Amino acid sequence: MESARVIVVDDEPLTCATYAKILEQEGHTVRTASDVFACRAAIKAGPADIVVLDLGLPGVDGVTFASELRGGDDIGVIVVTSRSDMDTRIALLKDGADDYLVKPVHPGELAARVLSVHRRRARHRGVRYRLGPWTVDVERRTVFDRYGQALNTTRGEFDLLARLIEGQGKIISRELLSEAVSRSGGGGDSDIRSVDALVSRLRRKLAHESGGPALVITAPGFGYRLGSTVEPL
Repeated sequence: MESARVIVVDDEPLTCATYAKILEQEGHTVRTASDVFACRAAIKAGPADIVVLDLGLPGVDGVTFASELRGGDDIGVIVVTSRSDMDTRIALLKDGADDYLVKPVHPGELAARVLSVHRRRARHRGVRYRLGPWTVDVERRTVFDRYGQALNTTRGEFDLLARLIEGQGKIISRELLSEAVSRSGGGGDSDIRSVDALVSRLRRKLAHESGGPALVITAPGFGYRLGSTVEPL
């Protein structure tokens, strides 16, 4: 069983206990914290792979702490909150949260999301790829040109590129790309159209260095694939 070191941060003791029990039953090592200060102390006391974070915390709010976590240690962040407004969800995902769940959360879904984030982060930790003239550093979420200059990519553009790299040249459907970008598992029409827009922007950004065939190829009526060999570095 793939186990992660998880810290559940919520100011409701029953919620903390419930989430901890769910995740412990899946084989994860779980600690709980009632606020940001307790979570910081827990991280200092011992490493964590993932923080399951509520937003409505006393003292320092969860939104601020999520940004702090993403700027420091290599810790995955899964937001679990009663806030369902799209602006908050988008802002947190853009700022680096790995996933976002709205309460009430089904126990099976929470366990599945924790496992998914843990697998994804473990798979990409320290991994770098050569894609045409570009170097893609998955851990740092950065694309570098041949001179070592970083390409300015949005979160969505990078997530889409990383999912195509995982495909190793195979065609990836728009629905799967939408899931990779949104982390919501949804993929309605607007999400699928947004994938096309992301691909268009990503192509423009990659084109000035490639000087050859397109690095992202359209599979009409289905999705996209890479147009260049991906080489692990």
